[in-house]
Amino acid sequence: MEGKRIAVIGAGVCGLVSIKSCLEEGLEPVCYELNSELGGVWVYSNELRPNQGSAVYDCLVTNSSKEMTCFSDFPFPRTTPPYLTHRLYLQYLRNYADHFNLHPYINFNCCVKDIRQAKDFAETGQWEITIQQGGTERVEIFDGVMVCSGMFKDARIPTYPGLDQFQGDVLHSNAFRNGSKYKDKTVLVVGGGHSAGDISVDTSRHANQVYLSMRKGTWVIPRTGLGCVPSDMLGNTRFTNLLPMAIRAFLVTTFASLRVNHAKFGLQSEVPFFKGSQMVNDEIGNRIFCGKIKPKPVISEFTKNGVKFEDGSEINNLDAVIFATGYHLGYKFIDNSIIADSHDELELYKYVFPARLKHSTLAVVGCVAILGANVPVYELQARWAARVLAKKAKLPGPTERVFEVRGRRKRLRENHGRCKTYVPPVPIQEDYANEIGVRPNFTKLLVTNPSLAFKCFFGPTYPTSYRLHGPGSWHGAKKAILDAWDNVIYPTKTRDVAKETRDRKSVV
Repeated sequence: MEGKRIAVIGAGVCGLVSIKSCLEEGLEPVCYELNSELGGVWVYSNELRPNQGSAVYDCLVTNSSKEMTCFSDFPFPRTTPPYLTHRLYLQYLRNYADHFNLHPYINFNCCVKDIRQAKDFAETGQWEITIQQGGTERVEIFDGVMVCSGMFKDARIPTYPGLDQFQGDVLHSNAFRNGSKYKDKTVLVVGGGHSAGDISVDTSRHANQVYLSMRKGTWVIPRTGLGCVPSDMLGNTRFTNLLPMAIRAFLVTTFASLRVNHAKFGLQSEVPFFKGSQMVNDEIGNRIFCGKIKPKPVISEFTKNGVKFEDGSEINNLDAVIFATGYHLGYKFIDNSIIADSHDELELYKYVFPARLKHSTLAVVGCVAILGANVPVYELQARWAARVLAKKAKLPGPTERVFEVRGRRKRLRENHGRCKTYVPPVPIQEDYANEIGVRPNFTKLLVTNPSLAFKCFFGPTYPTSYRLHGPGSWHGAKKAILDAWDNVIYPTKTRDVAKETRDRKSVV
């Protein structure tokens, strides 16, 4: 194959879609994966692997439904359930790699030690990469780099007075696998996000008592929406995205409160929905209702055998504390001046391209947290990055890129008090789609296919809608959109109730 050589770092979700995007644009991808198989974080192991950051636990189920989290030209099979276990999702990634023949481009058991600008970077924009494989190191030169190794590296455990004296087990959620090891024990889980909810619920099935400490509360969103439709299919539409933020916040908090009375269950968030923690969970309310989980406020200090909280309450004879408190940002193989190790200093134009580089020949895929499905956003990032690397799309100059970064930082600090936050999926997807030239043309659709236009605007923002036209269009996109609702319902209808009713009436 002739074309620019592009190094792809990592063979997880972002790496796989980056390989494919490079191939679509006539580039030559060379992927380096640290481990012996593809899948990244979705590869389950009983113990943490070397240099592993985030990890899946045994009870993990996707927070986004299959129609909203699939790759845009590779829908899930009709028989796949609406939400997936980590094992089902890993198999999907393997099928994706098989279908698009991505394996030949992946080099397994390769550790990227260093990425730096080549000596003639000012003229060529090339990169020098040091790779360690089988105990030996080599240096290779690439025309471009797509960093797809994930932004969550080092587990973040807050500091508390007395924690170093606590005699029970202390671990981060990345080391948690299942709750069975805490049978008949008293456990404290710290955090207000998805992992904190999952771990609390799973552990509560085995432990004597589970406590959940949150800093400012959380908003609990069930996977199952009204009418047993996945909640993300109801909320993430182009139409609702046009509503004022206050109305959207009112709608989503009203929906959340239909299933869980946050105040009565001690979960009430101190901040509005789009500014606070969110927890996708269908069971935590029931576990609180039966007393197996007890929410608690902020920790004030640990004792040798327990913990005290800011409201004056305390727990004695505490056996373990599990911190579901996130991760530090980290890309250790590249200089901080290119990819910073803190969100306050990170300067990525539209979350992808280092803003100050003279040549836009390095892209970061997957360095943004999404309030919804990650995969469609990361795929669009990869498609856009590949077109930029192939010089089929152009970026503004460094001055304009830095201006965009500073403006975004300012807005985030004003609205959230910090630079790291979860981004709603639809606006950022539409922005990337504009850059690529694949955003649905509703003027044209209204003329050629009014029904499809209606479904794409008022219905869920399916990833497949970004394959209807433009670069990388897919002939199956229209059918995938039209079939999506039935595909969600089909796998759950394993008993034909209507037929049983008809059969009974015929017997009578």
